[in-house]
Amino acid sequence: MKKATSVKELNAVILGSKSSHKYLVGNIILGTDAFDAVDSTFDCERREGEVCERSVTLVKSPGWLRGYHLCDTPELVRTETILSVTLCPPGIHGFILVINAEQPFKKVHKKVTKDYLQHYFGEKVWHHTIVVFSHRGHLGYKTIEDYIRGEGAPLRSLLESCGHRYHVLGDNGTDSNMVKVNELFEKIDAMVAENSCYEILSALTQSAKEGRKEVDQKAEELRQQAQQQRQLLGNLLLGQLDLIRIDKCLSEENELD
Repeated sequence: MKKATSVKELNAVILGSKSSHKYLVGNIILGTDAFDAVDSTFDCERREGEVCERSVTLVKSPGWLRGYHLCDTPELVRTETILSVTLCPPGIHGFILVINAEQPFKKVHKKVTKDYLQHYFGEKVWHHTIVVFSHRGHLGYKTIEDYIRGEGAPLRSLLESCGHRYHVLGDNGTDSNMVKVNELFEKIDAMVAENSCYEILSALTQSAKEGRKEVDQKAEELRQQAQQQRQLLGNLLLGQLDLIRIDKCLSEENELD
């Protein structure tokens, strides 16, 4: 194994389902409420900060519905997630896959997670991924290793895919999070030393950019159509008002006669 050396910058993409608490992990790493708790946006969110003497950039990707397959995910979510890697120039040191340790992890969750990551970033994504288990102080096990054993084969299989790299970050009301964040950085350093940085798949990102361009064009066309329809409706209403005024004037003239 290559010797891990710490870098002055760290660029990472945070992935996970909508209920994984990606925001919590991002906020713990940056030491501030950088990300909103509501994971309802279809867009990536990029935040920066100085942490443990490093310049850290985190991109939180849109979450998928837990247990729902790739085909059930909106195209816009898939496009934005693929493009998340372009928001951390010059490149990605790693992917942080967040799993909520307060929830069960079954076979379907393993399959969905693998399908999503490989669709978005290719099969080599696992060489650049570390699992971070999140919790809000309600971890039902004494240790995260107890949780892993309790969930059995599906979770063990997922961890095998990413070289058994994992960490745990939670809101447990203590001041030890910066120590844990530094430990996470050291694990990412070791991952980068072993496998280098993630190489962006230009074919995937180019296809996603073209897809987003088509979506933007369609949205603009719909906006223009709606504007034209509003103008047409406005003209029709004005025409009706003019007719009403004419009828009123004629009625008044007839009454004078």
